[in-house]
Amino acid sequence: MQTPQDMAKLIPLKSKEPPPQFIKYASHIGRLAAFLQHHEHRNKDARDDNIIEVRRSDAEIAFHLGISMAALEQCFSELIRQNVIRLRGAYQIEILNSTRLSDFARLKP
Repeated sequence: MQTPQDMAKLIPLKSKEPPPQFIKYASHIGRLAAFLQHHEHRNKDARDDNIIEVRRSDAEIAFHLGISMAALEQCFSELIRQNVIRLRGAYQIEILNSTRLSDFARLKP
């Protein structure tokens, strides 16, 4: 069985070396990706585009995922840096690459 850190090494990054915070937060990124994927599937019927609505504050999302606010910020930053998501507003997140989001969701412990 692969650990989240081993899985993180398998996902190709834009740069040659993964940033240190990526490996540190690999399982947290997996949790956030799975959370976003869940909302993507819930909102699929309502909208044709890849924009999902998450009506929770960052603090509520962090609490729900069982991670710190700092970890949540790093996770969002990494998914944005990898061109997986884009923040569209206070409660809207655009999924740019569903396949990559699924790859990151597999990092969940």
